[in-house]
Amino acid sequence: MGQMRFGDRGHRPDGHGRPPEQHRSLAEISVTVWLTPENTEFFIKNNFLYIKYGEKEQRAFLCRQFPFELQWEFISVLDEEQQEIGIIRNVELFEGPMRQMIVDELNRRYYSPVIERIISVKERYGFSYWKVQTAEGEVSFTLHDTYRSMVRAGETRVILVDVNGNRFEIPDTGALDRKSYKKIELYL
Repeated sequence: MGQMRFGDRGHRPDGHGRPPEQHRSLAEISVTVWLTPENTEFFIKNNFLYIKYGEKEQRAFLCRQFPFELQWEFISVLDEEQQEIGIIRNVELFEGPMRQMIVDELNRRYYSPVIERIISVKERYGFSYWKVQTAEGEVSFTLHDTYRSMVRAGETRVILVDVNGNRFEIPDTGALDRKSYKKIELYL
């Protein structure tokens, strides 16, 4: 009897699913590869972030494992098939241009305008319609099930996720002007 490989049950003979040569054992999957300046190089090629790990160069996709609590720690680096290459323990391990590339890519991927003022919030049939002021200007968006669409990310930080998956941030609800705070007080 051969070694059971992760994903063997999921491969279908009709060609859907992962080809057998890409199967990895559970032991291979459970090994954490820590990406450091000593074993990894990040660079930009054709306006995309790439990684050189070992001898292989490939596109790199960054994903925060703890997007609300630890924004700059435990960054998963994925390849084009969304397979994990490794994890950056802390962005601060990298210096200079490489750190800036990582920070820029995370800021692009997790772009969330900061709400400076809430102009209006109207509810209708389980949806709330927001008009807010951000540094980029006035923005309107819709939340479905407002209570579930507002994520507390600390004592005063709130992330709002609209019906299209866009994120908006209120870094400190206590810093909002009185009128803005009154408009969201019910949801907090």
